Amino acid sequence: MSALDNELRGLGRSAVVPPVAQTLAAAVLERVAEPPVRRTFGEALRSRWRSLVALLAVLLVGALVTPPVRAAVAEWLDIGGVQAVRVPSGPTSAPTPPAVVGRLSVEEAARIAGFTPTALAALGEPTGVEASSGFVAMSWGGVRLEQFEAEPSPMYFKKYYTEIDYVASIDGYWFSTPHELVLVNKTGVEQTVRVAGPTLVWVRNGLTFRLEGVPEQDRAVELAR
Repeated sequence: MSALDNELRGLGRSAVVPPVAQTLAAAVLERVAEPPVRRTFGEALRSRWRSLVALLAVLLVGALVTPPVRAAVAEWLDIGGVQAVRVPSGPTSAPTPPAVVGRLSVEEAARIAGFTPTALAALGEPTGVEASSGFVAMSWGGVRLEQFEAEPSPMYFKKYYTEIDYVASIDGYWFSTPHELVLVNKTGVEQTVRVAGPTLVWVRNGLTFRLEGVPEQDRAVELAR
């Protein structure tokens, strides 16, 4: 054994080693005690799928509550008993909506229609009231209000060619330009009734409302409330 070996052995016996081993052991034990982060392929796939479903749900909710999206959806979905159908072009003007000539009272109209109709309180007593089963029409001069029970198939088609506006305050839709109003009978046959002017359409308590003859959207919404 050389003199160098003896010196090294002596140095090793005399050296003071700091208590690192205990600290390192404690850290290792704490690490082992933690939940494992390694996942199987199936667990990773399920986690990724849940994230995707959550993202789709967020996007869907946003689409349902955003007015521009709602307006786009209304282009191909029924609005109660009215279905909006977009066409390439349409009329540029519309006559005043026809006046209701019947002289029923609101109570008589309710008995005939089978539901209690709603009048536009701000306009006072209607000048005309007509009714049939499931349908009531009223007018105040050039303002016409129709209300009817929504059926599985639409009663009216509105063939419009410009954008329609979603009105969040009443959950309705505003047709700002003239458009064809098509009546669909019980057998599904379409018949163009007339050209309608600006119209507000909304649904409340199972009834579909059409308010026509009010050219300003704000005023129509105010009456609808």
